[in-house]
Amino acid sequence: MALPRGRERWLVAAGQAALLLLLVAFWAWGYRAVGDTFVAAPSAVAQRIGTLVVSGALWPHLGATLFAAALGFAFGWLAGFALPLLLGRSRRLMSGIEPFIIAAMGIPLYALVPLLILWFGIGMTPKVVIVAFMVFFIVFVSTLSGLRALEHRLVNMARVLGASEWQLTMLIRRQAMLPFLFSGLRLAVPRAISAAIVGEFLVADRGLGFYIEHSRQTADTVGVFAGIVLVTLLVLGCDMLLAALQRRQTRWQQTLPGGVS
Repeated sequence: MALPRGRERWLVAAGQAALLLLLVAFWAWGYRAVGDTFVAAPSAVAQRIGTLVVSGALWPHLGATLFAAALGFAFGWLAGFALPLLLGRSRRLMSGIEPFIIAAMGIPLYALVPLLILWFGIGMTPKVVIVAFMVFFIVFVSTLSGLRALEHRLVNMARVLGASEWQLTMLIRRQAMLPFLFSGLRLAVPRAISAAIVGEFLVADRGLGFYIEHSRQTADTVGVFAGIVLVTLLVLGCDMLLAALQRRQTRWQQTLPGGVS
């Protein structure tokens, strides 16, 4: 018997809160077991984050990370979304190029950082390039999966009725691909943030990654854990926004038989 939606949401929230408390308890146990040289106390981390927020020291780091992640994400998403649409017009062209793109996914992007520094110098560009490539592969695969799952009979019927390519893309392909696109987005956004963070480990003078690496170099365990918590909260916040947007954009599916409730 299905539970009422309000009660189901309450149960999910209660379960998430219980899991969070369990994780914090395990964290506190680890601190007591090994000491503050290796694990920072949860209370000390919370106090450090509060200090960063109140003093304003957090915002330059957060802004730098968000800017690099957002800019790289925009380039990577546009390329990863547009390329399958273009290649999808020719099955032979898709078959010829797809293996090379899939093979390129195996290249360790972070190993290319020294080359990116050599080509573009130390600054924002290497981080943006890393983020863009990371996002591109995820969006490319998810968009391609959405195109291949598209019911071609709908496209052919719309063409018979006189629909243009623009109408086909906006009215049929877009709606059919939305679940795949949001799945790709919810994978790509955390990857974009993590790529920006790793880039800041190597080439940055600000950013959450820079803050974590600087804390590590100065043996500031509390700072390392505070940076990790902040990154985790940032990723969770972005995912919650995407989940809300996904529910709004795919609300029509809930009216279909067997649709997601």
